[in-house]
Amino acid sequence: MAIILGIDPGSRVTGYGVIRQVGRQLSYLGSGCIRTKVDDLPSRLKLIYAGVTEIITQFQPDYFAIEQVFMAKNADSALKLG
Repeated sequence: MAIILGIDPGSRVTGYGVIRQVGRQLSYLGSGCIRTKVDDLPSRLKLIYAGVTEIITQFQPDYFAIEQVFMAKNADSALKLG
């Protein structure tokens, strides 16, 4: 059995999804968004960190998958996210 957490990073909205794998069977455990409404980047990153920490505590994932940052619309945002 494995619990997998997927993260879709964003500086204003960070999405996540959690699944459980048992053999070839996958089951949905949860999903949602971490939304930040503050303007300065350090405060947004602090809120994202707190949100992801809460998700990790709740689901105790064995593996993580993080979507690669896509910068077609805003290259500056992609650079800030790493």
